[in-house]
Amino acid sequence: MPTLSEVYIAERPDARDAIEDLEARLADACALARSAYADVGVEDEALCRALAGLEPPVDELSPDAIRELALGLACARGEQAALRHLEADYFEGVRGALAAMKLPADVRDEVLQEVRRKLLVGDPPKIAGYAGRGSLRGLLKVTATRTAISMLRKTDREAPGDDAILDEAGEPDPELAYLKERYRGVFRAAFEEAVAGLEPRERNLLRLHFLRKVTLDALATMYGVHRATIVRQLAKIRETIERATQRGLRERLGADPREVDSVMDLIRSRFDASVERLLQTQQE
Repeated sequence: MPTLSEVYIAERPDARDAIEDLEARLADACALARSAYADVGVEDEALCRALAGLEPPVDELSPDAIRELALGLACARGEQAALRHLEADYFEGVRGALAAMKLPADVRDEVLQEVRRKLLVGDPPKIAGYAGRGSLRGLLKVTATRTAISMLRKTDREAPGDDAILDEAGEPDPELAYLKERYRGVFRAAFEEAVAGLEPRERNLLRLHFLRKVTLDALATMYGVHRATIVRQLAKIRETIERATQRGLRERLGADPREVDSVMDLIRSRFDASVERLLQTQQE
């Protein structure tokens, strides 16, 4: 049977000489996972392989990241005790976030069921890949709010903006405060930088479409191209802005890419409004 360090190094060869006392650190991580949830099984080798797949090395991971990773792996295996902990310790916060959005009870139940499906159904379930990469509570809330917005739009109900999600009155949860306080300012800085990096023609196309409300057909006539070409160009510009914004967030925050991507997912639902507001402040 291989040692824990051999399992880890097989997945991450660069750790062989980079992490001091690797075997002991991995043993401590497994012990921490067991102590967090005494009724949940911990498969040491599986946990060590998953630890090796995280961007930070094991000696830089927080206890919360290790605990959440172990819980996610157990949930992915379908362990009922782990699923009960997920419901009690993590989904309660999601219910609070949905309640603050003033959603009817039946819609909240439908959203929660869809979040469970997204995270727990699949081969392998997505929760196995998400856990340990940023805040699992934050991920669940972002997934739930995006799912709720999508459902409301499909039924032609009014969907709350991101500010309503991030500014819940009296919300004491540290994850929502984290999203609001840590990300909003740096998101705007990264977003402005991304737009500023566009070619002049690209910025002009955005201004015409978002500020002057020039239709796609009119833009096609102005530029002497087919309407479909304008659609593709705008989609490409949007993708360029998103990628540059994500890169800027990672550079500014040093955050785990999955965590930044989760925040981008939430912001993306208000992308067009964000572009319009920014261009209004940058008119030449």
